[in-house]
Amino acid sequence: MKNTLFARLLLSSLCLGWSAQPSLAQAPSYLQLTVNTDQDEIRPDGFLTLREAISIVNGTLPLDRLSPEERQLVAPSTDRHLIQFKLTLGKSRIGLNAELPAIVTPKVTIDGGAVTSNVSIQNLRFVRPVVEIVPAPDAQINRGLSLMADDLTVKGLSIYGFQVGNAPATQNIPGADIFIGTSNYPQLDSRTAPQRILIENNWLGIQADRTIPDRTSDFGVYVFNSEGTTIRHNAIAHHSASGIISQVSANNLLVTNNAIFANGQAGMPDAIRLEGKIANSQIKGNLICGNDGSGIFIFKPESGSVKITNNRLQSNGRRLRRAAIHLMGEDNQVTNNAIEFQNGAGVSVTAFPHNNTTSSLRNLITGNRFQQIEGLSIDLIADRNQGVEDFQTGDGINPPRNSENRRIDTANGAINAPRFLSREFYLINDRVNLDGIADPGTEVEIYRVDLDGNNYGPLSKPLTKVIANDRGLFQATLPYLTPGTSLSAISSGSLYGTSEPAENVTVALPGVTTLPRILRIVPGNCALVEPKIAASPVLIEPATPVVPAKVTITIPRNVHFALDKSNLSPASTKVLDQIITVLQANPYLSFDLSGHTDPRAPQAYNQALGMRRAVSVRNYLLKRGIEPQRMTIRSEGFSKRRSNEVGKQPYALDRRVEFEYRDLRGSELEVIDKLDDLQVER
Repeated sequence: MKNTLFARLLLSSLCLGWSAQPSLAQAPSYLQLTVNTDQDEIRPDGFLTLREAISIVNGTLPLDRLSPEERQLVAPSTDRHLIQFKLTLGKSRIGLNAELPAIVTPKVTIDGGAVTSNVSIQNLRFVRPVVEIVPAPDAQINRGLSLMADDLTVKGLSIYGFQVGNAPATQNIPGADIFIGTSNYPQLDSRTAPQRILIENNWLGIQADRTIPDRTSDFGVYVFNSEGTTIRHNAIAHHSASGIISQVSANNLLVTNNAIFANGQAGMPDAIRLEGKIANSQIKGNLICGNDGSGIFIFKPESGSVKITNNRLQSNGRRLRRAAIHLMGEDNQVTNNAIEFQNGAGVSVTAFPHNNTTSSLRNLITGNRFQQIEGLSIDLIADRNQGVEDFQTGDGINPPRNSENRRIDTANGAINAPRFLSREFYLINDRVNLDGIADPGTEVEIYRVDLDGNNYGPLSKPLTKVIANDRGLFQATLPYLTPGTSLSAISSGSLYGTSEPAENVTVALPGVTTLPRILRIVPGNCALVEPKIAASPVLIEPATPVVPAKVTITIPRNVHFALDKSNLSPASTKVLDQIITVLQANPYLSFDLSGHTDPRAPQAYNQALGMRRAVSVRNYLLKRGIEPQRMTIRSEGFSKRRSNEVGKQPYALDRRVEFEYRDLRGSELEVIDKLDDLQVER
């Protein structure tokens, strides 16, 4: 391919001339091409389109087919091809009429020329893309950019709106903003996988003005088959399915310093989902926030393991209650992450065997910080619990291992959780002496616990590590703890990995009854904002909290739908606008959205219809700036009707989405039923 391209370039340079004409020996190996139009076509005129630029570097569009004006936009480059943009103000959105050619020539950079800005999500700052790549209004296109060669770079672009839709062979043609695979796709051969792909400083699934597009992409980055892809410093949001997914091979994948939020709105719900070959892959330093399922979901890996470190996973599990991080396979490492506000466990590990004698061994889970999670901080799932519900929430605390056969049927070899020898330990001379029992030779990591109603965590802050002796006994001395502090612990060993948490114990003063303290934090924002918003405050409540002043907030409870419909009526949007006004004025309000139906269809159909209604309301709120971390969604089908009556009026009351509000300040809420948008059958 490269020799063919060079031959065409030599011929074209001789026949047509460069602006500074080279000799045969000086003919360029690489080109710099300047796209100067938002149009999408191939024809000799005064403009160079993105489609033409890709075709030129691929060697399928000879330079002699360009007009003289277009040839002025092509110049020699030094060490790689560069496609850059110089678009007219107000015409920076390139609407594609058909899928772009896959890039099959090595060493190509597509640079949208993003500009420095104050846009940020929590503590991550991002440049602002100028150039957008989207389908034309009347076009349905599967992929934005397809990368099928080595040493390719995509940076500084806003890409969105790419979906399979109703196209045939859906499973064979994944829809994505960026697809990385082999030129002989769908052949599953990792030996021909593109190497050293770099995706950086892009907004995927987000318009250049920070708003949510009307048409969402299926996936953000689909790493179908690749070796050594790096995905860094991108904002990846608002996809129908996962923000990042791998399938055949993603060995040496690096996902770092991205903001991945509000993904999984209709399909695969997890922010990052890794399958296939994932050897030496790393996920580090990312903000993973407000996604519909797990933040990171590793599913039946063919080979390899992942290091997951220094990420902040916050407010995930919005639609499906899953663990923040779900592991399958062996030798994964989950270290020094912050996991907060999770509708499910913190980290769950499924007993997924590669053979008949082992089940997901040596998964190391240490140094993490958990706050306000529904399940265990670490949940090791038994092989009898491999249903979807167990993936979502974990299966709870395991009993002590009573047989070596348990090593086979439970994740991490059923390593025992530590057990403290008392429920209370006294503070004497500003020190607390702890003792307990764990599996012999394991490293016991002791945590401070900030209580949220769970007797086994959450593991809020690691304090110290000690080693259990050959009889399994361990001891630790901790200075300067406050009476009422709760503690827990986990064990880790090289043979089996990390255990579930120990039952909580309390630090006390001799002869004094001390209530445990509670620490709560306010979730941070999961949206691109400008200027930068200050970090979320930390709220500390005493054991007997101060009763907050009553602040009455009046807010509607519900919106209604027409028969068998999930789209919002104009009257319903007016009710939602009233709700949005209250939510914007009261940022401490969060809420659950539940979709409901009338009873006149099978349960499975109504369950799906109720979810579509909840998704419709959620998407309307998202597009008007309500942050994804503030809401969860679910479907109740017809299980929670407004009454048992039969008739058009009762059925119209059933067809609704209800809001269930919560206020972190404890304000009193006056919730009212609105009937302004009731849609009774005629």
